[in-house]
Amino acid sequence: MTKAQKSLFKSIKKDAQRKGFVEMLTAQQERMGKYSHWEIKYRKMLLKKKIAAETVL
Repeated sequence: MTKAQKSLFKSIKKDAQRKGFVEMLTAQQERMGKYSHWEIKYRKMLLKKKIAAETVL
């Protein structure tokens, strides 16, 4: 996730929009290749912050 994407994500308030944003990011990572570990790391970060991954991913 780039710095611009991270600040954009923080500015999104609605959960549905955040979920769409994360779906766009995962699709972007899949297309770029070499970033298959991104979703695993993101889930770990959500777990650490005690956020249900199912609501975001």
